[in-house]
Amino acid sequence: MEFLAVLAGVVVVAASPLVPGLRPAAKKVVASGVAVVDKTKTVAAVAGEQWMDLVAEAKAERTAEAEARAAAVETIEITIPEE
Repeated sequence: MEFLAVLAGVVVVAASPLVPGLRPAAKKVVASGVAVVDKTKTVAAVAGEQWMDLVAEAKAERTAEAEARAAAVETIEITIPEE
């Protein structure tokens, strides 16, 4: 996405000597591209944090289940008849 914004900005800046008043439009295109990139980075960071939280919760639950299974010991009572 950042590449497309830069490419559009370069095209507009390159064409600006030929078309008067194109430079402000180029700045708007570049500024919009930068805003989109910043928002995308923020969304990706939040999603990454949520993913890591989910993984940590799953690991904790798995560990708790394993500890519960290890703690649950079956007791078998054997009765030996007396003679």
